[in-house]
Amino acid sequence: MYSVLLSEYEKGMKLVNDKLKKIVKKNYKAVIISWAFPTELDYKKFNEEWFEINGRRYNKYVGSLLELGIEESNISILNCYDKKSIPNFKKIIDESNIIIITGGNPEMLYSKITQETEILYTLKYYKGIIIGFSAGAELQLKRYFITAKNNFYKYFAFYDGIGILNDPFYFDVHSTKNRKYLKKLQDVANEKKKNVYAIFDDGAMIYNRKSNKLEKFGNVLTFEPKEQK
Repeated sequence: MYSVLLSEYEKGMKLVNDKLKKIVKKNYKAVIISWAFPTELDYKKFNEEWFEINGRRYNKYVGSLLELGIEESNISILNCYDKKSIPNFKKIIDESNIIIITGGNPEMLYSKITQETEILYTLKYYKGIIIGFSAGAELQLKRYFITAKNNFYKYFAFYDGIGILNDPFYFDVHSTKNRKYLKKLQDVANEKKKNVYAIFDDGAMIYNRKSNKLEKFGNVLTFEPKEQK
């Protein structure tokens, strides 16, 4: 029951690879959910352009699972436009041991999970390893925030997430070492009375959802709540 929280996928995976190799077994089954697109696609474009076999995304995500020792035949790539297969998504996920949820447009990703494929509760109560980066990490929280810098709408806001993590803390991805930017993260920690973690692109975290143990890797800053004067 691990949540792997990354800001940038390839840099983050390099940081946690050794740890994951100790957990992952060769016979594990993995699922890739890559549903956050700049614009809507369709079944054919997903297979032939977005996630084509041996294409950039395929090699990036499938390649990282192969590096962990997982057999390629045990990796499923879910196409959210495959109407005939959507009813089987819950079963495929339930029978897997690892899920990768990629980044991109968080609103689109949330909509596809909650409405278009209806796998919200399957993910929420998943017992295996969930590797998420950027939006795929943030949405694991019950409520997550996006800073004005990273938000398409250019303002700071909280949004609904999946609830895999019941907000034991908050975290920011694609953090920058700007004084005003980091002050905002401290303000969130003070207001919510919870730790806020700034995960830079060369940082990563692994949270054990059973033991509540958190491990930080690489460039991660911690903002603890302070009493307001």
